[in-house]
Amino acid sequence: MEAESTASTTGSSPRSSGRKATVASHDRPTGSSACISCRSLHLKCDRLPICSRCSTQGIKCIYLKSRRGYRGSDRNGIQSSWINNEETGSQNPGELELLSTTFSQGDTPSKISSSVDFQQVSKDWEPTTPSSRTNGQACRQRCIEAFFHYFYDSHPFLPPRNEFLQVLDGNSIGHLETAICVIGARYVPIASPTSFTIEFDSILASSSPPKDASMVQAMVLFALALDGCNDQKRASQILIRAQSLALELGMNEREYAVLNNLGSLIYEESLRRTWWELYIVSVVAAGFHGRGTFHLSNIMFNLPLPCKEEEFAAGCIPPFHTIEEFDGLPFSDDNIEWSSYTYRIAAVRNLERILQSNVLISPDNSTIHRQDAYLVNWGFHLLESKMSYFDQFGTFDEMLFQAHMITDVSSILLHRNFSRLEDLAVQTRMSCTEQTQALGPTTDSIHALKIAQAASNISKLVALPIPLLRHTHFFICALALSSITHLSLWSALPAMAPDHDLKQQILMNLGGLKAVAGAWPAAEVGYRQVSKVAQKIYSNRKDTMRDVFWLDFIDKDIMTGLIESAAAIDT
Repeated sequence: MEAESTASTTGSSPRSSGRKATVASHDRPTGSSACISCRSLHLKCDRLPICSRCSTQGIKCIYLKSRRGYRGSDRNGIQSSWINNEETGSQNPGELELLSTTFSQGDTPSKISSSVDFQQVSKDWEPTTPSSRTNGQACRQRCIEAFFHYFYDSHPFLPPRNEFLQVLDGNSIGHLETAICVIGARYVPIASPTSFTIEFDSILASSSPPKDASMVQAMVLFALALDGCNDQKRASQILIRAQSLALELGMNEREYAVLNNLGSLIYEESLRRTWWELYIVSVVAAGFHGRGTFHLSNIMFNLPLPCKEEEFAAGCIPPFHTIEEFDGLPFSDDNIEWSSYTYRIAAVRNLERILQSNVLISPDNSTIHRQDAYLVNWGFHLLESKMSYFDQFGTFDEMLFQAHMITDVSSILLHRNFSRLEDLAVQTRMSCTEQTQALGPTTDSIHALKIAQAASNISKLVALPIPLLRHTHFFICALALSSITHLSLWSALPAMAPDHDLKQQILMNLGGLKAVAGAWPAAEVGYRQVSKVAQKIYSNRKDTMRDVFWLDFIDKDIMTGLIESAAAIDT
């Protein structure tokens, strides 16, 4: 199953359910838009009911209905033109639910999504089989909605939903729409992620693919989708291609976003965030997957740091601040309210330092202590407003969540080569950490305590009251690394030592992997691998405990006989 249907919605009005989405592939389109195929390849379209190019190539010709004049959702909170219940006349009531959290008509959407005004999705669909999946225009629309509901907050570098729809309507960026659908389709049961993947691959393979910022954004999203599907090699190749194009365009320069902002401060901020997100994804993918190197190292850039999410969504972009100002904060009287995105960047910079140092030396080396100081100081100097994952309005802070996750994974990567843990559990290669080395012996138990604490912190993140599907898929790899540590500790415990807490943490991680396996194949692979190793350790411990029990029983029987013999002699 490639997607996960969750809690149902309530409050759907007859007014909205009576509307029908218009699919423009059978009538002559209105407006000036080209068909999706022509737009994605930046080719001129003659806008016939089935355009000449699509007719010649024998492909489906689909027109995107114009969103000019969009007035938002109706008074019942259900958007009229995007969330409708008919797809090319083949669907009936009873199928799709796209909410991971049940909320009634009176609930506040902002408490469910930090920056997206997600509209309730109607459930008037009929159950389908994989063979009946389709990627028609109505399906594409639902994939875009699913992207902004489930995925956007975990990698918020595109403009917020409403602003993005305006950009999509006025520009030929069908390639970016397709990349969004590759991800969104993983949350929509009737959609086919494979078809969208093939579509985007054809754009990449074309003789003249787009060469602008929207293509960099599309490739970052596509790489994230491939990585979540366990295709790490292909994801790395796409990231390298995105990095090359971004550098060619000069997106690492401060002036680029200002000169290419389309007259919008929100889009200008989005361009800056695109470079930062490319940097973050490149470092995290290299570190979490054990590759150790990434292709943006030693690249100089002077971009301002991202603003807060609520400022980005409202278009109220504050004065710029730089990474140099952030580094000097503890030694300055400046009272700057840094964004959670900035703390996420700081966490990634610490991970980058660890990857570049490539510490494979003695455990008392000063490099280890310096890298550890970076990690510890990151937590010490969090602002008071960043001490909780939820703000005063109950909105979850995904950027802060990821910053803590990255910091804990960094601690595991820094200390694991010098821990005292046994290597039984890590002899099984994990898909997310394919080059993870065995946790070898050392004379310093502090390193083992450090990674044990970090692994425990990652497990605690699973218990936060937020749907796990809303997190970045990199959380899957964090859970895999955490599980390796728990399993190693468990296997090293004496047979009769209490192991309840460790077993609960392992079960917590398994539950987290299982919860997102319906959307991301990497989680399903990780779940199977962790389960297999856990079963082996559990079986070994049971056998050992049985042996200890019988040895103890025999010893007690022998001792009882000796005591009785001694008593008989005395009498």
